[in-house]
Amino acid sequence: MPNNLNVTLNKATNPWTVDIDQQGNPNHVSQSPNAQTITWQLTGNAATGSFVSMTDPNPGFSWVSAPPSGIFGTPTPSNNGNQLTMTDLNNSASTVGTWTYILRVNVGGTVYTSLTTSITATNTNPTIVNK
Repeated sequence: MPNNLNVTLNKATNPWTVDIDQQGNPNHVSQSPNAQTITWQLTGNAATGSFVSMTDPNPGFSWVSAPPSGIFGTPTPSNNGNQLTMTDLNNSASTVGTWTYILRVNVGGTVYTSLTTSITATNTNPTIVNK
């Protein structure tokens, strides 16, 4: 099953934040003997942007708390930067868990993050759930 996540900007927050569409649980990754690919695609009002470089001090993808080594591959942006892919090797009971991450995208010269820091904003920090 593909694990495709659409990424847009949430203009209802102040400042705007990166919103990952997790409806229908595309962030839930079932066990499989083979590595599966998770893909984040900039769409809608973020389609013209790109993920922040992975070599930046605040890269386009980072873990809030790192999962055990060997489960996830290195996040890799597409050539034009509007897509980010990563492998997930959820192949045993030891790879089951929930991990929160942060995405950062640059749209029109402004960097937006999925990390919600506003007291009034709803915490929608995205997760990957290996089940």
